[in-house]
Amino acid sequence: MDPVEYYGLLKLVNAPGIVAGSGPSCQYVQTPLASVGNSSTPTWNCPAGSFCLSPKHSAKCPPGFYCPANTAQPMYCCPGYYCSEDTKSITICPQNQYCPAGSVGGGTSCFWLASCPAGSTSASKFGLVLFALLLIIGICIAFWIHNRVEAVRAHHLEKRLRWIHTHHAKHDNLLLPEEEDDSTVEQVRGNDSQPDIHVTDPNNQSTSELTSKEAVVQISSEEDVEVEEDWTSVGTSVRNMKVGNSGRVELMFDIEFERLGLTLPNGTPILQNVSGVLRSGRTCAIMGPSGSGKTTLISMLTSKVPKDEGKIRVNGLEQDLSYYRKLIGFVPQEDVMMRELTVHDVLLHSAYMRLPSDLTHSQKTEKVLEIVDFLGLNSTMDSVVGDAEQRGISGGQRKRVNIGMELVTEPSILFLDEPTSGLDSSTSGDVCKLLKSVARRKGLTVAAVIHSPSPIAFNQFDDLLLLGQNGRVVFHGPRTEAPAYFAAIGFPVPVDSSPSDFYMDVISNNVKSKITKKFKPFYLSRYWESYCKRAQTYYADARNGVEYRHPSGAHLASSLTSSPHLNPRVSALVSYSNLNQSAISIQQAGNHGLPESLAMTTLSNNVSSHALQSSASSATLHPPPQAHHKRHSHHKSVTLSPQESLHQRSNPSSPRPSMSLTDFTSMYSEPPPPENLTFVETVQKSIRIFLIETRMWWKGVFAETLETIEGLFLRRNDPVRNTANPFVMFWLCLNRARLQIYRNQRQFLYDQLLHLGCGLFISVAASRFDYLGRQPDLVCAMTPFQLQPACTHPTDHLTEVGVFIALGVCFAGISVGTTTFGNEKIVYWREKSSGLLTLPYYLAKVIADIPRIVLAGIMFSISLVIFFNERSNYFYLLFIIINLYAVAFAMGYLLSALVPQNRVGLVGTGFTLAWAIVFSGDAPDLADVMSPDASGGYAATRWLWVISAPRYAIEAIYLREVQARPWEEIQKEPLSHTYELDQFWWCFQAMAFILLGWHVLAFFAFKLMDRSKQK
Repeated sequence: MDPVEYYGLLKLVNAPGIVAGSGPSCQYVQTPLASVGNSSTPTWNCPAGSFCLSPKHSAKCPPGFYCPANTAQPMYCCPGYYCSEDTKSITICPQNQYCPAGSVGGGTSCFWLASCPAGSTSASKFGLVLFALLLIIGICIAFWIHNRVEAVRAHHLEKRLRWIHTHHAKHDNLLLPEEEDDSTVEQVRGNDSQPDIHVTDPNNQSTSELTSKEAVVQISSEEDVEVEEDWTSVGTSVRNMKVGNSGRVELMFDIEFERLGLTLPNGTPILQNVSGVLRSGRTCAIMGPSGSGKTTLISMLTSKVPKDEGKIRVNGLEQDLSYYRKLIGFVPQEDVMMRELTVHDVLLHSAYMRLPSDLTHSQKTEKVLEIVDFLGLNSTMDSVVGDAEQRGISGGQRKRVNIGMELVTEPSILFLDEPTSGLDSSTSGDVCKLLKSVARRKGLTVAAVIHSPSPIAFNQFDDLLLLGQNGRVVFHGPRTEAPAYFAAIGFPVPVDSSPSDFYMDVISNNVKSKITKKFKPFYLSRYWESYCKRAQTYYADARNGVEYRHPSGAHLASSLTSSPHLNPRVSALVSYSNLNQSAISIQQAGNHGLPESLAMTTLSNNVSSHALQSSASSATLHPPPQAHHKRHSHHKSVTLSPQESLHQRSNPSSPRPSMSLTDFTSMYSEPPPPENLTFVETVQKSIRIFLIETRMWWKGVFAETLETIEGLFLRRNDPVRNTANPFVMFWLCLNRARLQIYRNQRQFLYDQLLHLGCGLFISVAASRFDYLGRQPDLVCAMTPFQLQPACTHPTDHLTEVGVFIALGVCFAGISVGTTTFGNEKIVYWREKSSGLLTLPYYLAKVIADIPRIVLAGIMFSISLVIFFNERSNYFYLLFIIINLYAVAFAMGYLLSALVPQNRVGLVGTGFTLAWAIVFSGDAPDLADVMSPDASGGYAATRWLWVISAPRYAIEAIYLREVQARPWEEIQKEPLSHTYELDQFWWCFQAMAFILLGWHVLAFFAFKLMDRSKQK
């Protein structure tokens, strides 16, 4: 029979028992039946439960199809109905159930909060939107209850803070001028055995009232003092000496550094021959132009950067300062802290982490409240720190909190990087006053890298270290002595200018020398080297009757670049007006034929003689080890009139420090040529620096690992300070992570809306995706050749559903997961440098994210099933989504450790597309990838599909959904993509192992990456 004529005999008729308009339409293909008056037309009958393509071709109707009596071709069981297992009868779907196409034996139970009238083909689940809203309202109520509890706690803390403020009156006027009292510091340093210098007036006038012409220098010391301690014992005793004054640190440090240098492999010098000293109870400002190595110097002192040469001494002993890491506070330029927390939360966490472990929680809390009162943060204690989006405390208050995070830990050394950056002149002045007060009252050693300070801020520093070109010292000593020194070398400070700005202009060659027209910027470091050398030569001469004590101790004899540390209690003996007068007169003398060398010598003698004598003689440090155990000193008082002083200075038999320009023009008429390294030398230097950095890298990794193991399994006993063990660190980090979640309510709700939105979009996209079994073989045999592939294969879109779900979950999970660590990576680096262990920190953050992961899975799955009609149990789907969210969060953790925060969004999108689509097992097909005949590319990269968590999640969704369908090929024939029905629980095991692997990678990424920033 002609095929066209054959299909003309078939027709669609309503299923038996179906009344038009009473339910969904349902039709089947009926065989041609005998009719009156047309006996020539072929007719045949077919029993129910079978289909008959012709009188000679009949077959049993497979499950999922509908085959009433006289069925020519099987039809899928109509949507809105379910068929019997024998395919003979059809029943309308009852209420509270829905029946997609191919339903057998009953419908699928309607989801709670969904509407399913009789004959439903899908569930109307818009009631879930109401549930989601109620869930969000419940979250807001939980936040409100938490905030009320926190408010009650804050009220009690405020009462305690008021009591502390009342009973600690000395903290009330922290920023007001105070009288300097260095008696305690001098007693601790042991200055009773050192010569002391007093500048007094013959008429008992105060020092501030004296001029250089009326100064009287008195040198006094005890007679026949026996020094029985050697150099090592003296250094050790000073290091371990405790200060009895209330509020002062227990250990005080003097840090000496000599000839420090650092040169890059390409020969570019960063620091050269940098020597100096940082003393306890004093503040030192480190200044210089950009690229002069200011921050590098601090990093080198704290062992963050390796040094090429030089020595560092701590209280006289050559020692690595990183040994006292727990007693060192470092305040970065940016206000690095948890912005979601309050001021009290930030300070309390820092105190619990770094204060001695033998202190109780109440004692640590008391310490925090004292620091809050000390810093004047009483009114903002319970205010959120805030950031650019969330308004919080002011910039000056945030800078105080930044400093308070270190002060609350009771450090002995405090380094600061640009503490006045971004502040107005008034606020920056307050910050510098605060630093000065901290150093005075607590005995801290304070050094700050500072850029363009205001005059008020600059005047708060005791000492000054100026670095010039190529990282060379231009001046180092008391700030008040700098004008005299710069006037001596031809740069008197104008009366109406800011000294700090003037010094920077001199270094930048924006000021003309008053002495010579041949001045070049690199002369400044040569001047200082010559000054140090001549000061050493002059004051070491026994004929002066003064034993010169240089801050570099016994090693000064071999160092020509060490800086004499001038006595801070001896002010400059020459006023600015006198400096200007001297400079003008000498310049005029030079114009009348006086040689430049003589002019320079005369100027240096007139301006600097008194300052050099008083300052260098008063430098106080321990005697060198070569000194005798007995040192006899004679008390003598020297009163010099101006004429006698001039006569003594002009006496050739009396050596004096002077600076002659002939020295510089002959030796340094041109700057030293750059170091030209050969290729071999460059490679050797690069390898050497690489080996040093590698050794430091592995040393830090092993030290932290050992500290973690000892803290977990052994009882640690740190010789410097016992702080929180790993278990306490874990609890503190977990509690802080919890506070971050509860304090940032807006961000938390935004995250939940993100999960809801992603699930809803995927739900719309997957609403029409389903699985329909393939047609029987007899039907496909009569199908045209071009359509046979579609006939012999099922209509399978469940894999695409899994791909869409994996895509949405990975995108949302990675986006939110990157914020867990990415937003606080800088905070982690800061805390890591002060002793935080990576393992407890990482575990605490991961565990704190578990509620977020579970809630994210609930939100996503609720919105997913609004339009997607799953046939399996909802809780299986929820379990799969939660597991996939956990993996996505771990991926986000890893990306946040490897990628900068400003690029992590773009990288995360690519990461999502790669794992959720390319390595999903759908396109390319997993069967093609895993085939033994696969191409070389697949053979080399198939391990990526093996470790792909989205691949196993998609497989689990597919297996659970396909098992809820009645098609017989599911049980009898291999599934697509090499899936197997008994692999459902294996997919969860594989996802668990993959989740562990991502966490291990993320943990080691945080531990091993950016080690230089974690020191």
